[in-house]
Parts: sequence; structure tokens; C-alpha cells
Amino acid sequence: MKSAEERKKITVHLVNHTHWDREWYFSDQDSLVLSDLLFSNIILELEKQPQVNFVLDGQLSVLDEYLELHPENFTRIRRLVEKGQLQIGPWYTQPDTLHLNGESLLRNGIIGNKKAQKYGQSLKVGYLPDTFGFNCQLPVIFNELEMNSFVFWRGLDPDKTKSFYFRWRSLGGNRVVTAINMPQGYGTGMLLQPNKAYIKGRLDPAVKFIEDQLINNVTDVVIPVGNDQLGLTSDLERKVKQINELGEYKYIISDFPNFIARTNENTLREYVGEFLDPVFARIHRSCGSSRMDIKIAAATLENLLLYQVEPLMVIGKKCGINLSNELLTKSWEKLLESQAHDSLAGSIVDSVATDILHRLKEGTQLAQGIINTIQRLISVNLKLNGHQILLTNPLPQKRTEYYEVRVITNAKNIFFEDVEDMVLLKQEFIPPRENILKQTSAGQEYVTEPGYYISNYLVKTALPGLGYKVISFYKKESRQALSWNFQESAEIKGATVKIWFNNGHLYLTRESETISDFLTLQDCGNEGDTYDFSPLKDDPPITLYFDQATVHTQGAFQKMVLCGETKLPLNLTERQQNKYTHMFKYAIEIQCNETDQLKIKLHFKNNIDSHQLTLAINTGIQGEVIAAVPFGFLKREQIKIPTNWKEKYAEKPINYWPLDGNITISDASKSLTVFTSEIKEYRQENERLLLTLLATTNQLGKPDLVNRPGRASGDTTNVGHPLIPTPQAQLKQSFEFNFEIDFSEYFKELEIALKQNKLNFKTDCYQKQELNLFYQRLDNKLQDNLAPQQQLLKEKECFCLPKNLVISACYPCYSGDDQIILRISNPTKQRIEFKLPLGASVVDALENERKYDGSIEKYDVLTLKIDLHKNHKFFRNE
Repeated sequence: MKSAEERKKITVHLVNHTHWDREWYFSDQDSLVLSDLLFSNIILELEKQPQVNFVLDGQLSVLDEYLELHPENFTRIRRLVEKGQLQIGPWYTQPDTLHLNGESLLRNGIIGNKKAQKYGQSLKVGYLPDTFGFNCQLPVIFNELEMNSFVFWRGLDPDKTKSFYFRWRSLGGNRVVTAINMPQGYGTGMLLQPNKAYIKGRLDPAVKFIEDQLINNVTDVVIPVGNDQLGLTSDLERKVKQINELGEYKYIISDFPNFIARTNENTLREYVGEFLDPVFARIHRSCGSSRMDIKIAAATLENLLLYQVEPLMVIGKKCGINLSNELLTKSWEKLLESQAHDSLAGSIVDSVATDILHRLKEGTQLAQGIINTIQRLISVNLKLNGHQILLTNPLPQKRTEYYEVRVITNAKNIFFEDVEDMVLLKQEFIPPRENILKQTSAGQEYVTEPGYYISNYLVKTALPGLGYKVISFYKKESRQALSWNFQESAEIKGATVKIWFNNGHLYLTRESETISDFLTLQDCGNEGDTYDFSPLKDDPPITLYFDQATVHTQGAFQKMVLCGETKLPLNLTERQQNKYTHMFKYAIEIQCNETDQLKIKLHFKNNIDSHQLTLAINTGIQGEVIAAVPFGFLKREQIKIPTNWKEKYAEKPINYWPLDGNITISDASKSLTVFTSEIKEYRQENERLLLTLLATTNQLGKPDLVNRPGRASGDTTNVGHPLIPTPQAQLKQSFEFNFEIDFSEYFKELEIALKQNKLNFKTDCYQKQELNLFYQRLDNKLQDNLAPQQQLLKEKECFCLPKNLVISACYPCYSGDDQIILRISNPTKQRIEFKLPLGASVVDALENERKYDGSIEKYDVLTLKIDLHKNHKFFRNE
């Protein structure tokens, strides 16, 4: 028991703040209304209390939106920011960190930093007070954003970190931040009052809880003073003075940078790993399958921006098409606003979900418009006709593979020149239209517009790195038309694997081993809410098999189409009554060629309420699971859940894990990897990988769930907070999931990462045609005189990197028009040597120069700044 004198040696740093959810059970417009008076009052209070400071929740977007209402307050805000009283940034929005790409987190910090510059400075702390868990590679991201510290609440297990304050290292070990956990949350010191009841009942006990975990000679503790949408504490200096007269500890007005500086004076323990343990707070481990419509729309826009728009803007600038970086930023803002931790997790009401989907639609349209503009203007410059296709390669590496090409033609049968192979995927005929107005030199006349075909092909050809190539096609009816041929036997084969169907079951034979029920669907009731899946009592999973299979071949390509239908209970009531009244239909298409890579599409229309639907992959491998994480891989082991888990955990620590692009199960002799950008959650049951497709529900928050006892999440069982129904979260709509399965002898980090790289940086095509000017929305409006004036060749390579490098990003600089950023990832456990190319400088994500020792550390990145207009032949891997 410490004496009163010993307790007074503990300095308690009181940090005044507000936590500002952009949207939740209220909309971002509601949030804006709240900020009108509250932010104005914060400015006034800070001016009245010059010794007090305030953290504006670490996100710039809410401040920018406030200034749209009050531009007259800009000078006052800038003055407070420069003095350090008002602490803003470093993020544009407070992000989720588990269900998005690491590059999205970097863009969040980049855009946040850029927007903070007009105010003078940004808080250089990785401040994420309410995010639902954290990926293990955040130290890489923080350091790239010039942040060396991290302040958080959820996900920590002190049995692993051995302290609330510690050094958090990346998987590679070379990136490190000082991690500060707030074990009782960001609202620990809310409604600060200088009276005995508050101090003895709340404040001193909170400090003692942390003090008991302090190590070595650490004598400083941080207590956040604030909560959701709370303003600055009035008369703070007087209150702190009175608290010091009554409390057991020494209390001071402080901020996070000062507290972190004091903490850094001590020798701290170290930790490597992720934060997914619900010890002091719920982290909602199963939220990765909530509101999958939002997650899919966000992933679609994210992939468009990272792997098509950004590199295509580099190609465009190299060709003389200078679209504004602000246009790109505007699209990113739509995504980042939708990746806020509540928004992307799905723990929101229906009206907010509608807002998010609309916002993502706007961002997607901006992204598509940028792509459309650059491709068309290049095509205009090249004087392409309707029989030529512009193929763009966003990957800064040469590639020779199959690419999907879409064409619109009068002819049913066409053939591409100078390609190694071609496959017709699908074709749609658009019938003729009568009495269509046509403008001619003689005036207006009405004609019959001929029908045409919209066709999708796979073509195999070589493409230059980060550039484009023009290919041509011609009509030739005399040759045999391409088509899929029906095959009697219900099997398809790769190099070493065979997929075959028999009597309702799908089998996989790999070498001499056969696995039954290789792919199935699994359905069960969901008694949970938009935060968490929760199992229904006495409701075993229902396995959904297939009723029939058809096989079609075209050259070396084979595809198997599996269809099934199963009667399921409509809702939870029917499940409890064992009633099966609604027919649920589903289909899977499996495509392969001479390789062992399976390309899979899963289709279904959801017509069932309150259920969890899972894709089960029977791998035949009793091995370890290796998950992709930003810039690396992490082995995950099953949690051994104690029977008395309620004594330690705020919710059951279930074996649900975030999925970041790919997941592998591997033993000593064989390995299977699943690649997907849409599915965000997985679990393992022995030899099976279970990928959650969706979990539907009808409530924002429910109390007393099986895995989450007690209050409802989302405040819906607090006084005056009724339960909020979310019928839209039942997701009565059609879904399509795309994924690939690869087989190998053992797990190979670099091989998997390179494969993911090629899947990410998808090629695209453009056809300058006149048959349907609305097929690309801007084709009917873009004027030809906007095309670049410089002479372009039919094939162009901006630059090309060696094929053994993993490209994380390629985009125009945020700090200048004539430079680009290229980020290279080393997703392996070995350091790699990399000779710095001529004319390139090493920078961080904020584009400030860094020293370089000639190598890329394991599980790390290297960011290069390159002059756009220099000759980049030096990038070739000769």
C-alpha cells in the first residue's frame, strides 16, 4: 500500500478532448449541426483559457466542414493551432484499421496532413481512441506518416504487453512507436468535477488502476477528459487546482505530446503483434460481415483508386493529360469518410447506411470519370477507330497474361490481331431501334439504328510496364466462331488438380488425395446485431450442397457451373420452430485452364432474414493459417477460450479474424491460398477455411448476446435510448463474390504477394466507338480538342520495375505536379537489397526525404519520389 506522499509522486496528465463520431445512430449532417455551436464555444473557451489545450478528435474533416459554416473563424482557429492550444489531425477521418488496405490508411494520413497545413501544424500522434482493433503493421504506417506514437483504447491484453505504456514494433522490428493505452476508454475523466464524490469515486480509482500496472520508474499517467460530442471543460485551471487539494495524486493540465515525451524518458517493454483482444472493451470481432453491401462498395472504390485511377493518372500526366490532384483527393475523401470506424464496421442505422452507399457511389463515379477521361483522350490523340482497343497496364512491370477486354461491335464474330490466345467469356445482343433521330448535313432524319453486340473476351498478349498498348480486331465470319462447348463429364482439370461433381457433392483431387465437399455453403441463424454475429440457441449450421453441374470448354479454358437450391427458415422464429419455407438459390462458377489457379464466382440473391451465410472450403490440410496483413504476413493461431472467459473479457474472444486480401493454410507438403478483395472475415475449423459472406440482422444493438453479455452496444439500452430497428441490414438483394484459389507445395511469401499484386493492378481497356455513346458516361461530352498535343506512340511504357518486386502504390505527388510516388513493399521475412534508381529519392509517405541504406527491411516499404519527365529506362530489369 503506497503512502499519500508516494502517490503524490505520480503525475496525472489530464488531456481535454472530444470524440467526434462523424455518423452512427445520427448522420454526418446531424454531426455538422452539433458542431456549429459546440466548436464555436470551444474556440471561445480556448481564447478565455490560454493555458488550456484541446484535442479535436484527431480528424480534419469535421473541422473543414465547420469552417464551411464559419469561414470568419479561420484566423482564430489558425492562431490557436499555431499556439498548440487546439490540436488537430493527423487523420482526415478516424479510420477502421482492419477491413481496408494499408494504403488507404496512408492516404487518410496524407490527406489529413495536407489539410492541416493551412492551419499551421498537425498533431503528430497516431490517435485512434475508439477504433475496433488494430492491425499489427500500424507502426510502419505511423512512421511513414512521421508519427512515432500511438494512443488507443480497444484491443489490448495487458497479459501480452505487460504494461499500458510500451514500445510497439512492426513485424519486421525496425519500425517502432510508443504505444499509450487508455484502458478505461477515452471518457475516463469526462465531466470533470472538483468534489470528493467525483475524485474518490471516479478519478483517483482510475489513476490507481493504471498505476498498478506501471513498470520500472514510470511516474506519469494520462487520463483523457472528454467524451462523445463534449466541448471543452470550462474553468479547467481552477478545477485542477481544487482537485489537487482533494485528490491523492498530482494532477496537471497536459496534452498527448507532452505525456509521450515524459513516457519516452523511461525504459519500456516491447510488443509485436495485433490488438484484437476484448479485455477492457468490446472490439466486435465478427463485425467484418455486417452490412456487406457497404464493405463491398468500399472495397470496389478502394481498388479503383489504388490500382487503376492513381497509376492511370501517372500515365495520363506522362501523356500530357493533367487532371487535377484535387479531383483524385475528392474521390478519396468520399471513401475515407466511409471508412470511419463506425461506418465501415457497419454499426450504424439504416438512414446512415443509405448516406454511406450514396457517398461511395459518388466516389466511384468520380473515379470512373477520371479513367474514362484519360483513356478517351489518349485514344483521340492516337486517332483510334472502332476496331482498335486501348489496353492500359497500371502495374509498373511488364506482364504477359490473359486480360479481360470488352468490345461493342456490329459483328457477332471478331478476332484480335497480335494476341497469343483469345476466349469469349460472354456476349449480349442489343436489338435494333426504329425511328431514331440522326443529325445529317441535310438536316434531321429518322433512321433504324442497327443492333450490336457487347462482348467480353480474354486475350493473351504482352503489355509494357505502367503504360498502354493498342490492339486491333477484325470481323471474319468464315472462321469458326468462338463459343463454350458443352462437356458430358462433370469435371475440370488443372495441372495437378481435378474438380469433379457427383451426386450433389463437389470433389477435389490433388495428386493422389481426394477431398469431398471441396466447396459448400453453410447457413445458420443470426440473433446478433449490426455490431456482432450471435448464434441462435439449438441452431446447428445447415450445409447447402449443389443439385447439378454443367461443364463447358473453350480451348484450354474450362468452367464448371454449379447450381443449388435449399429451403431455409425465413427468420429466427421459423428457425426456432424448425420450419423451412423459403427457397434459397445459389450458383458457383469455377474456371481454370492449364494452371492450378481456380477463378471462382459465387452468385445468390438473399431472401432470408437474420442469418449468417458462409463459404466453406475443405482444404484437406491440417496446418497453420497465414494471413496477409499490410506489407507482410502473420501466422495466426486459434484462441483457446477459457470456460470462465467472462471474468477477463468484455466479450467472448471468438476465433473470427479480419481478412486482408488473402489467407493461406499450409503444412509441410502442401499449401492452399484464397485471394479475395470483397470478403473481409474468416475463421478456421480443422481443415476447413470458413469465409463469412454476410451476417444479416434487424437491430443496431441488442443486449445479452451469447458471446456479448450485458448491455447493448450502440447505447440502445442506456436510459432514454430505445432499441433501433435496422430492416435495411437484412440485405435483401443480389450478391456476387469473386475469389481465386491457388495450390502449391509450401507457403511462399513473395510468390503469394506477387500474385496478389497482379490481381490488384488489373488491366483495363477502352474502345472509341460510336454504337453506344452512353456506355462510358463521359464519351458523349468529352471534346476531342482536349486531347494531349504531344505525339504519342501506339505503345508506351512509363517505367518498368523488376518482376520480383511488389508494388504497393504508384500515384502523382501531393506536393508537386511533375513528380510521382512509387512505393515498393517487401512482404517477406528477409531484408532485400535494392539499388536506388538514378533520379529517384527516398521519402516517407508525406514526401519528406529520408536516409537510405540500400535495402528494404523485412515486412516494410520503401517510398520513392521520381521526376515524371525523366527517361526511366533505368528501371528496366535487363
